[in-house]
Amino acid sequence: MSRQKKNGLLALIYIGTLIICFGMVLAIGRLHSPAPGGKESSGSFLEEVPESQAERPEGEETEKADEEGEKREEYEEGKTSPDKQAERAQKPAMPFPEAEEEQPEVYKPPVIAVITDIHYLSPTLTDYGEAFETMLKEDDGKLVQYTPQLMDAFTADMERLGPSAVILSGDLSLNGELESHEALAQKLKILEEKGVKVLVIPGNHDINNYAAASYFGKEKGEARMAGPEEFYEIYRRFGYDQARSLDEASLSYVYELDEKNWLLMLDSAQYEPVNKVGGRITEETLVWMKEQLEEAKREGASLIPIAHHNLLKESILYPVDCTLENSYDVAELLESYEVPLYISGHLHLRKTKRNKLSPGEDESDFRISEVVADAFPVAPCRYGVLKWTENGGLSYETRETDVEGWARQQGISDENLLSFKEYASGFLKEVVSRQIYDRLRNLPEEQMQKMADLYGDINRDYCAGIPVDAKAVRSGEAFRLWQRNLPDSRLFVEIDEILRDTGRDHNQWQYEPSLQCISYRDIMVK
Repeated sequence: MSRQKKNGLLALIYIGTLIICFGMVLAIGRLHSPAPGGKESSGSFLEEVPESQAERPEGEETEKADEEGEKREEYEEGKTSPDKQAERAQKPAMPFPEAEEEQPEVYKPPVIAVITDIHYLSPTLTDYGEAFETMLKEDDGKLVQYTPQLMDAFTADMERLGPSAVILSGDLSLNGELESHEALAQKLKILEEKGVKVLVIPGNHDINNYAAASYFGKEKGEARMAGPEEFYEIYRRFGYDQARSLDEASLSYVYELDEKNWLLMLDSAQYEPVNKVGGRITEETLVWMKEQLEEAKREGASLIPIAHHNLLKESILYPVDCTLENSYDVAELLESYEVPLYISGHLHLRKTKRNKLSPGEDESDFRISEVVADAFPVAPCRYGVLKWTENGGLSYETRETDVEGWARQQGISDENLLSFKEYASGFLKEVVSRQIYDRLRNLPEEQMQKMADLYGDINRDYCAGIPVDAKAVRSGEAFRLWQRNLPDSRLFVEIDEILRDTGRDHNQWQYEPSLQCISYRDIMVK
């Protein structure tokens, strides 16, 4: 073959090879071109596109591609395992939580604690020596030697109870000593610092009292007494500065427990120009009281009066200087506004009573009741708890101060405090029995002791407001000794008066406004 033919044949082979290569390039390009709808092939010559996928709408295909892309990225970054991806796909979407509706605040009726006749003596006014002991023996059984500890134990009780307020209804000091008022105010400040509001009013012992004294060595000495201005300055933070209304004629004021319930804190003591034992509400204060009662009526609030002196004749044994001198006028004013309760002290007895109807009055006429709190430092050293109910009712009960529990908690070693109930009860009986024994004459010592012990026993129950079984007492040996030896004596008359005045328990009281019903604890002894 000639060289020319040979070269021509090579040229044809070269051109054919180029054409074949170009055809292959075109075929491969078609295989890698975008599928319909813009979806690219995976690049696998063996991959088949499912018919159902090919028929999906364009938007749905795009969303699924984005979701699968995100999952693949998370998997590659190690954030989500395939199992968790499957779990997430199966888990339903959680709805957003609905905003909680704000619940209206539920009204809580107030609760107050009441103590009276503390007769606090500042420790700076005594060495607890002979003069002090003589004072205790001549007193009525008050635990003056332990009033600081009593107040500390009471503070612990109040911290647990958490009342709306603590009321001290007069006779805050032993005999009006300025130092005693100042020392007690420090105790009350501690109570308020624990979150308990304190309200005070004066009693007959507190202002312009010339019996103010100190007790050092063998003799009673002088002590500076507090006047009305000093009393106000010492105690102004305990009710006066927060008062809704102040009486210009006395140390009376109105304190608002809440919008529905107010306290009418009455100064019933007489100390101008000199101190008196008996109590009275002045004419000016009566006018102010009526204004406060009218305002409470307009505002739809209840108003509970608290004073030192008694509104009603509460005791057969102590008929003098206990009831307000103008008690009828005060009771009539309060009853005209249907005030259900009056709280007082002064008597050193626990008593409850409803005002009696006068002859010719209708049984349906409204009558006020009175609760008398007994002296706080006299066994059993109780305080009262008054509760308002949601329907406007009232309930009152007494509770013993937990001195023993407080003493243990404080690590105190004084056995009198660690066994306080027994000690306080025994102390009261011992003081009164000794006084009665010393008044008896010309009888065998054994008989005098039995007679004195009987008086001490029933007097202790009388103070506590608990019932005495008069029938059992009258049939006992000690009573018959009185009956045989001293039937006409004043002391025997007093025993009879106590027995007639202790027929029921006075430590609970309740008022239901819908029924205008007063109830007492159902314990009656004849």
